Amino acid sequence: MLATLNPAPPSLLNYDRSLLNLVRLSEHFNPLKRLARASKRRVRGRRSIASTRYYSTMSELCSKPHRELFTYTSGRYLYNEKLRLAERHVHFNVPALKDIATNCVGRRCVTRMEKLAEGGFSRVFLLTMDDGFEVIAKLPYSLTVPKHVTTESEVATLDFLSSKRVPVPRVYAWSSEGDNAVGSEYVIMEKAPGQPLESRWFSLTQKERVRLVTSFVEIERKMFSFALGSYGSLYYKGRLPSHLQADLYGPETLDESGDASRFCIGPSTDYMFWRGKRAQLDLNRGPWRNQHEYLRSVGQREIEWTRKFGKAQVNDFPHNTVLKGEVSPKIYLDLLDKYLSVAPYLLPEDRGNPLNRPTLRHPDLNPSNLFVSDSCEVSCIIDWQHTTTLPLLLMAGNPPLFENPDPEPPKGFEKPSLPADYDSLSPEEKIQVDELHRQRVLFYLYMIFNAKDNKPHLDALRYPILMPCQHIVDRAGRQWSGNTITLKGALVRVVNNWDQLAQGISCPVQFDSDDEKEFLHIEGQWFTATTLLEHWRSVLDDLGQDGWVRNESYEKVVEMNRELKREWLDEAEDDEDLLCVEKYWPFQDHEELD
Repeated sequence: MLATLNPAPPSLLNYDRSLLNLVRLSEHFNPLKRLARASKRRVRGRRSIASTRYYSTMSELCSKPHRELFTYTSGRYLYNEKLRLAERHVHFNVPALKDIATNCVGRRCVTRMEKLAEGGFSRVFLLTMDDGFEVIAKLPYSLTVPKHVTTESEVATLDFLSSKRVPVPRVYAWSSEGDNAVGSEYVIMEKAPGQPLESRWFSLTQKERVRLVTSFVEIERKMFSFALGSYGSLYYKGRLPSHLQADLYGPETLDESGDASRFCIGPSTDYMFWRGKRAQLDLNRGPWRNQHEYLRSVGQREIEWTRKFGKAQVNDFPHNTVLKGEVSPKIYLDLLDKYLSVAPYLLPEDRGNPLNRPTLRHPDLNPSNLFVSDSCEVSCIIDWQHTTTLPLLLMAGNPPLFENPDPEPPKGFEKPSLPADYDSLSPEEKIQVDELHRQRVLFYLYMIFNAKDNKPHLDALRYPILMPCQHIVDRAGRQWSGNTITLKGALVRVVNNWDQLAQGISCPVQFDSDDEKEFLHIEGQWFTATTLLEHWRSVLDDLGQDGWVRNESYEKVVEMNRELKREWLDEAEDDEDLLCVEKYWPFQDHEELD
């Protein structure tokens, strides 16, 4: 396998020099400033795919045709923009949506309709009634899959959580069919009570931080206590064929509230089980009653897709200087087969082990999805699309809202403090340091209160090889793209920690010591290339993974991207170098395989 890899550094890429040159070219770059921008970006949209933008008055909408209600206007895309905008176009019958909204809440008419937000998978509108009452209407984009069942599962999940006193919006009306009067699937729901956390995110007092964290940890503690019986997604029993249903609770769970007569666990709505051509494949999408069945399904899904649709790929620059030329999907298939060999040992064997407990968590918790009261207690959590239940060990970890802002985990539980020279810093430096300190404090508070109040989660976090297990499942679930490095790296780490996974059992996967040494050298180069790529993204106004950029920055970013590419073309020493950059520059239109 490694014979296809060329570990020799290419003439074009001298990583240290290049990074320094790029920093010189962008004198505004500052790591703390980047941290603040990245934090702000997280509150703008889901999975860093899209931004949230607000339209304050109906007059802004009324001055333009309905076209603006149907199209994506919250940003631009540096590359493949036509495709991204087409995926987010939603044409629907505006009067029909208004009629359904007024009828489901017993009002006469809608007097104002605003485009409120555009997330990664849905467009959200705020509808105001004749008496001032407000409701939310949420319509999925055409890219949102699986069709029908994503809406079905989200509505059932909201209903179930509400019955357990988890603060979520109440649903007034919904349709999972696209051929209705509106012409689109929709969910009409309660406007979330409280204030968006993102509006207070950068000005929280210490007392408010504590209230935010403690109220959220209490919600998570409650959700971790649900004795769910299988892995998959939640549905109403009456909306799903019986052969796709698994019992909501385990056989020994006392169902005093009668939940099991209304709800069930069904196929996963995880986007990756349905993305692109996967929807055409005969895959095991759940429900899974056994943790090993789920792990196998992840690898088998990508094997099936790669066998049928995978083709030789050339990586984008600068990664194509580490793995040169076309990379065969057969290498990836071999790695996926190795993943299937170790998968039965990644989770505890006993289905009843607490670490295998089916666990439901919010799929993307960031400040735009959380609402808080005046005292900063959590008042509502929104956006439950694609929610799944998975083994606790795979769900464990800090939510994005409270993640560690530092690259290394803390060595203890010492409370964060400002630097000793804080008073001597400039006003701009203080803003940056304050932001980093705020994130560290939130991370610290979550770790403290989670450890105190949510023991099942704490036990999972203490699992000795939690990260290698989560990492390999995540990497095995990624689509073939020409990258063989990250999945092999995850395999190497599982093999090296095998004694902690399966004592007394020989590892079914082995790597020759010379092979591993050579691979780790190449992996280091790959990571450096990734660091360089992420630096470029920060220079390009924190460019999104799919090319998303703010409207107001678009023209400037286009020019900066052009200049950046020209700089690297000028560095080329021969035709091969020129081809590496010109044809495979990462931020330009390119073919996409789904």
